[in-house]
Amino acid sequence: MTTPWTRACTGCSLRQLGWTLTEMLATLALVSLLAALAVPGYQKQQRQARRMDGQAALLQLQTDQARWRSTHERYADDLSALGWANDRSAQGHYQISITEAQVEGYTLQATPLATQAGDTACAPLRLIWRDGATAVLSAGRDPAGDASHCWRR
Repeated sequence: MTTPWTRACTGCSLRQLGWTLTEMLATLALVSLLAALAVPGYQKQQRQARRMDGQAALLQLQTDQARWRSTHERYADDLSALGWANDRSAQGHYQISITEAQVEGYTLQATPLATQAGDTACAPLRLIWRDGATAVLSAGRDPAGDASHCWRR
């Protein structure tokens, strides 16, 4: 009976057809090294992609607030008043809240959940609307800034 190995190497002994333990260990070490280099970069890209979920939710909430304000004397302080059925972003990676609502402005916040909670440099994302015309996009510990560039696209 002819196998693909015997056709490829006629006259070879069975010992020459396999991989040695040393070759297998070298291959395993190389694959492990590549995985160790690739996984952190992949996780960073995943966090950045999920961050867009929170940003999109805050921008949608900003639009909803503008619509609400056009017919009311002050901005809404409750998500349900704006027609939101729950406090989660579209993909569920963030919990959305209105932390402050006044006559001239409001503060919206997106707090990361589950796997996105590991994005500590950008937790929470905030959108602050002041004086009817100034938007402040902030993230992390500083409510007035974005030192980690979390809002950069």
